[in-house]
Amino acid sequence: MSITDQLRLPNTLSDGMIIQQQKPIYFSGKDKAGLTLSVEFNGLKELTIVDEHGNWTLSFPSMEAGGPFTVTVSGSSEKIISDVYLGEVWLIGGQSNMELPINRTYDEFKEEIDAAHYPLIRQFHVETDLAFEGPKDVMEQGEWKSAVQENIQDFSSLGFFYAKKLHEELNIPVGIIHTAVGGTPVEAWMKEETLRSLGSYDAELDYWKDPNNVEAEIIKDADITKTWYDDLNQNDLGYTEEVKWYEETLDDQSWRAVSVPFMFKDVEDLYSFSGVVWFRKTFFVTEDDLISDSFRIRLGSLINGDETYLNGKKIGETGYRYPPRKYPIKSLDLKSGMNTLVVRLSIDAGNGGFIPTFPYEIELGHKTIDLEGRWSYKIGYRKEKIEPMLFLHYKPSVLYNAILHPLRNVSVRGFLFYQGESNTGQPNGYKDLMKLMIADWRELFKDDVPFYYVQLANYIDPAGDGDDHQWAVLRYEQDRVRFENDKVEMVPAYDCGISYELHPHDKKTLAHRLAHVSLYRDYGTGQPYENIEISTISHEGNLIRLTIKNLTGNLIQSALSPEIEIEISGAWVLQSEFSIKANAVELLVEDSVRDAITGVRYGWRNDPKGYLYDSESDLPLLPFTCPLI
Repeated sequence: MSITDQLRLPNTLSDGMIIQQQKPIYFSGKDKAGLTLSVEFNGLKELTIVDEHGNWTLSFPSMEAGGPFTVTVSGSSEKIISDVYLGEVWLIGGQSNMELPINRTYDEFKEEIDAAHYPLIRQFHVETDLAFEGPKDVMEQGEWKSAVQENIQDFSSLGFFYAKKLHEELNIPVGIIHTAVGGTPVEAWMKEETLRSLGSYDAELDYWKDPNNVEAEIIKDADITKTWYDDLNQNDLGYTEEVKWYEETLDDQSWRAVSVPFMFKDVEDLYSFSGVVWFRKTFFVTEDDLISDSFRIRLGSLINGDETYLNGKKIGETGYRYPPRKYPIKSLDLKSGMNTLVVRLSIDAGNGGFIPTFPYEIELGHKTIDLEGRWSYKIGYRKEKIEPMLFLHYKPSVLYNAILHPLRNVSVRGFLFYQGESNTGQPNGYKDLMKLMIADWRELFKDDVPFYYVQLANYIDPAGDGDDHQWAVLRYEQDRVRFENDKVEMVPAYDCGISYELHPHDKKTLAHRLAHVSLYRDYGTGQPYENIEISTISHEGNLIRLTIKNLTGNLIQSALSPEIEIEISGAWVLQSEFSIKANAVELLVEDSVRDAITGVRYGWRNDPKGYLYDSESDLPLLPFTCPLI
């Protein structure tokens, strides 16, 4: 940029952008103070004077969907923005379940994704950014990308399926502004002043406002990580011995046996283990197998980082826990007869394992080769746990400042939100935080737009010690939010998850539930959306009757029985027998306890196994807990 060319535009104002229809349109940026600046768009031209701070904003009246258009900004220089459309724009936020890209859910929707070509569905992805000292002014990163084959794997999976549903139903362009960042608590998305008003965040906010503290903590964290892993790699016997443990010629007769999948906590000498463990598995391949048209090794989900070798050759590695291990291989990597698969697993927090419920197999075009069952293992190096890692993007207000604030002049139809996992450690009070966050977002965008969100899915930590019900408590906190805010709705997800998988792959069902809400409430099409929930609970003699409301079909149960419990003298007792009668569930209790019953709850688990649902809408009954008086 020359001295005379000081015109700067936010990255949201760039080629391919989608602008919210039927709302006032705002263009903003920076240029030389005092300069007269103009913007031309859709046959209209507006002028303004750049203020003393170098900022400018221009507004245009609302317009209907259409395009393509160009936007011409003329100030100290001229910039032309092309391929611009008017349509529907939704901002999506939260943590990793909203962030999860299509490449992580591709196997579940392969045919649909391979056929996808939607040039008028576009995503603007704001990457993780940090701002501790105050809100950032201008969006200086990101670009608009269309949902076509060269881009689609990087789209938010939930965001794409939501946009696709709207695009198909409304037949207009749809834009998604993707702000979600994995692992983030709700406080990261809240305004500093809001958090300070609560009285318990001042010290933390003040500490991170000091750039010297931020720099020192980054250096400290990097040094801890480097020191830990350098020590691990330098002392790993699998690396240091003359015959490396990934080599085919290694004699592993003395190695111990274990049955995969398994968690370290269930094996005595691996309980609370940190360090590195090597695993070996042999399997047989036929000549016919080698002529398959596709080859892939699936190693479920591992805790934590792995390096994987096949017949002495490294075929893949993943540095952390969550991505499913799906390593493509070639026919030449295999051989007719016995083959050797080796996994070097590094565990830094005493919680290792080959997580159950996931596939461990070799996928060929015509069959699979099972990799479950007996493996051999040997410890390469045992060491202490690493100190907890520093995640700066988890800190209070940091993402509100860095990601949301620079978007404040963008008009949107509404917000979609999927978050809560990182607040399950302290679930009580989440309702109040989320309520304040919604107000923060609406105030920032100067628009009381709809806010729709996903309730936590079912999940239990495979490395944990059981069900502490914290996810159930947070679900209930989330449920209460919708009753204390206008134009707010929640959709359930506990019927869509996988027990040991933090990231449910079925984002399409959740996207369609959110779209069901918005299509009816914001666009006046489709059927009304109402959650299936408890209406009344009565207790007369031996009969407890749970009446359900908002059914459009029959109330039925899933293949696994729903978990309904009654509280007897302070202890919760599972009721394995109940009956469904029209819109009600009836429990018959024994004479000996009927007068001691003080409460009823349903689905009150981190990982509910079964559920009741509406045969027409497929919506599950929302979990609840309720006292009986």
